[in-house]
Amino acid sequence: MRVYLADLVHTYSRPDSALPVPLNIGYIKAYAMEQLGSEVDIRLFKHPEKLLAAVHDAPPDVVGLSNYGWNEQINLHMGRYLRGKHPDLLMVAGGPNIDPCPEPITAFIRRHNYLDFIIEGGGEEAFCELLQWWENGGRDTGQDTSELPQNLHFLEEGILRSTPQRKLEKIITNIPSPYLNGYLDEFLEMGMTPMFETNRGCPFHCTFCVWGVASLDLVRRMDEDTAMREIEYVGEKSTATKWIFCDANFGILKRDVDL
Repeated sequence: MRVYLADLVHTYSRPDSALPVPLNIGYIKAYAMEQLGSEVDIRLFKHPEKLLAAVHDAPPDVVGLSNYGWNEQINLHMGRYLRGKHPDLLMVAGGPNIDPCPEPITAFIRRHNYLDFIIEGGGEEAFCELLQWWENGGRDTGQDTSELPQNLHFLEEGILRSTPQRKLEKIITNIPSPYLNGYLDEFLEMGMTPMFETNRGCPFHCTFCVWGVASLDLVRRMDEDTAMREIEYVGEKSTATKWIFCDANFGILKRDVDL
């Protein structure tokens, strides 16, 4: 199954060195590759024009889009174009600016009418399980949606349907590193700004921010040794002069001093 994951940006106006590495879709690929192996062929994209060229040369079975305030319009136009050209695609999106409350998420899916599903929260497990569902009969008309994975939203005959929420664990042990598996090398070689995530979530409920709601109040730790090895790996591969740690509250854990 050919899968294209895209964290699209306005590349026409900025050089590659001003763009961040697509760590988000890197994690989704790393988890899916560990679970599914040779059953899937997954490619990652930042540039809209490269995604279009790849779709033209080798049409995918599945397209996943990361959705943020700064790329929603690109996704809207790209998604509608791809749906028109390839009506049988499975198209999925996720991202922190998709409000999970019923009214706004219904409005979002209706506007982005090329989408089959929205994934809420961390997308690794849900996206991988959705690929398995799709491969095991989800392509067929009338497939039982009760078998869908958790953390999904979709419209069924115009009505919003949602699957149950996945229970979050305080320690993240099942998501491999996209850096250490080499999945982000091409973006480091382009000179893009490295991004790191050593914990997820936030215990606070600031009204201007989605972190606390999305994480269900948890600060979820990723493996410290893996984080250290990622830092060393990127230090050898990247020429970027600035790095980004995208933890919501870097410094909230004692180990952050060591990092």
